[in-house]
Amino acid sequence: MNTSYTLSKTTGLVLTLLIIIGIVAVITGFVTDPARTWPNILLNNVYFLTISMGAMMFYSLQYITGSSWSAMFQRIPLALGSFIPIAAILMLVIYFGLQDIYEWAQPGITETDKLIAHKAPFLNTPFFMIRMVIYFALWIIPFLMLRSLAIKEDLEANIAFYQRSSFVSKVFIFIAVLFFSMAAIDWIMTIDAHWYSTLFGFRAMVTSVYYAVATIILLLFFLKSKGYFPQLNEAHRHDLARYLFRFSIVFGYLWFMQFLILWYANIPELTVYYQPRFLGEWKYLFYAELFMNFAIPFVVMMADDIGKKKPVLIGISSLLIVGLWISLLVQIMPGSYGVLQFGFIEVGMWLGYAGMFMLITLFALSKMNMVPQNHPQLEDSVHHHL
Repeated sequence: MNTSYTLSKTTGLVLTLLIIIGIVAVITGFVTDPARTWPNILLNNVYFLTISMGAMMFYSLQYITGSSWSAMFQRIPLALGSFIPIAAILMLVIYFGLQDIYEWAQPGITETDKLIAHKAPFLNTPFFMIRMVIYFALWIIPFLMLRSLAIKEDLEANIAFYQRSSFVSKVFIFIAVLFFSMAAIDWIMTIDAHWYSTLFGFRAMVTSVYYAVATIILLLFFLKSKGYFPQLNEAHRHDLARYLFRFSIVFGYLWFMQFLILWYANIPELTVYYQPRFLGEWKYLFYAELFMNFAIPFVVMMADDIGKKKPVLIGISSLLIVGLWISLLVQIMPGSYGVLQFGFIEVGMWLGYAGMFMLITLFALSKMNMVPQNHPQLEDSVHHHL
């Protein structure tokens, strides 16, 4: 079984080119419209961090539940988690653009806005940045522990490494559930400082696994096309398809409940969030978010015979990659930049981030056995069947 990954010159060149495009887009944005560029930086930071955190939660769940079917490719979500330390640096840069993203960060706002003044003990720049550092510290430490245990497991066949990974996974999942929910509230919900939703953080945390599974599927088939994972079979595809189907239901439920409760209550400080999204220039993206992240995946993946087919898995996963971007765009831009814009800045920055994200992920895969040879459940995974 081929367990080592080597980054080809062609792949490395393509990813480097994407990174260069991203750098040009950022420079163009700062030169022409900084107020538009900063929210886009936040969007892309949160976008790829969502995938990384979701991947690590997926990885942790496999250990917590003792799942054997995924053991063969568990290093893929672990590699996707390698972006978390990089995301910490990129998010700290947001400090210089807080005033272009958050209304509460603007000088003198507490003197004219009573509600923001009331929230000032929580919504202030020093405390905001302190919380950010705490979040990343709590995520990075268990990630590094899990990665270290995986590498040690490659070197020595010892069940103790699996048991320790299971314990650290329990710690990580608790930290991720609590603090990624809080981070979503801090970084996105507070953009609209006069609005709140008790479902917002939970929704961001849960659906991160949804988009992570979509990314795992795409990366898994990419690697298979390069000759890796020859044992990937119909049973594996079926389980991955079930993940997408079930999380499409979760996404639809949380999206609809957040909208329905606030719409039905008809409280001005709550419905003000949905007014530009539901009735304004963002309305087409508002509905596109629902169709791309819930309706289409739900209908297509409902039938097992269809959902487990390779072209369907790739198609739905690709749709969700776009769906996550639209979802974050609708959450971030109306309250920060305030105008619907789509051009080189948006596309170029996403391509740059995507190139960096994939380069980090593939580099991480090259530094460990892609297939965990000493994993106690590897044989069960290789011979997994319906």
